[in-house]
Amino acid sequence: MDANCRFDPKEVYDRKLEEEFSFWLPVMAGIASKEEVSKMTAHQLGVANAAARLKLKLFEGS
Repeated sequence: MDANCRFDPKEVYDRKLEEEFSFWLPVMAGIASKEEVSKMTAHQLGVANAAARLKLKLFEGS
């Protein structure tokens, strides 16, 4: 690896994901793509998050 290449500590990425969780949850759950989520209204994002949480709950332990 290039000696000049530097990565932020894992905590930086964890915090960023936590801050943007409502954006990434529908993407991670397969409800919508990143591009679709980026174009959603706040209401649509709320519905997508509810659907993502329901999907994860239904498939929990499968």
